[in-house]
Amino acid sequence: MNEMSQKLPRIIRQGKVDFSVGYKVQTTWGFQEALTFSLEGAGATVFFIAFVFGQLQGALLGLVILMASGALLLAHLGNPKNMVYVMANFRHSWMSRGAVIIPLFIVLGLIAIAVLWIDSALIGSDANAVLTGVFLLLAGFVLLKSGLVMRTFPAIAFWNSNQLPILFALNGLASGAALYVLFPGRVPAEFLWVLPAVMGLLLVAVMIYMMTITKTGRSAEVSANLMAKQEFVSFYIVGIFAGIVLPLIIGVHMALWPMVTTPQFVFLLAAARIVGDIAMRNAILKVGVYDKLI
Repeated sequence: MNEMSQKLPRIIRQGKVDFSVGYKVQTTWGFQEALTFSLEGAGATVFFIAFVFGQLQGALLGLVILMASGALLLAHLGNPKNMVYVMANFRHSWMSRGAVIIPLFIVLGLIAIAVLWIDSALIGSDANAVLTGVFLLLAGFVLLKSGLVMRTFPAIAFWNSNQLPILFALNGLASGAALYVLFPGRVPAEFLWVLPAVMGLLLVAVMIYMMTITKTGRSAEVSANLMAKQEFVSFYIVGIFAGIVLPLIIGVHMALWPMVTTPQFVFLLAAARIVGDIAMRNAILKVGVYDKLI
């Protein structure tokens, strides 16, 4: 028993007084941040897809979701005045860039929706095409931003990977696509295969991430062990099976037989994807472990 205990890494909780050398689990970020990141990705995706197809009500829904993520960020900061300090570090911080660009995204989106609502003839025009390009860049930034923010913590090897921004971007893209299917307007036929395709890419990205991340450092191995023991249900059952595999199966069925897919299955697809998205991000946040201090 003593030999086995010596092989196990020491893990201490952040904030605990302990002067011995051990792996410390971060406790600063958790469910609220996971929910914020999920809403950002889903909102940006819903807006962009709806805007491309000229569905202004759907685009407005995407902006409302983005606003909700902003409200959560303000709640996290405690005092709204702290937002000024967050924005001030725009040149060096991905969090600061997000604090500036996401409100800009919302304002430009509201203006574009108002203009197109007043003059629907502009939908499909050259000016609309330029706006679509601008919103593509903005949505791409929002999708990547959460992973880029987490990657700036070099002391947490489990987050410090070039694959994490891609994984989080695909999570947001899949969630937004799933929410878009719920929108009461007609889903374009060409979109039906987009949803399972994104789910498939997300599943592959998760598998590659988990197979390669432990090579980035010993603390990443500790995080992976914590994932398998403490966050198994959250990550593997809710995040992967319910949040990716189940929507993938329903999405393929909907693409093959769109006329026989019931609204209940569509709702199940969207609900499972959103819950899975939040659960996966939350699990990745909760198992973040600082490298040992030498």
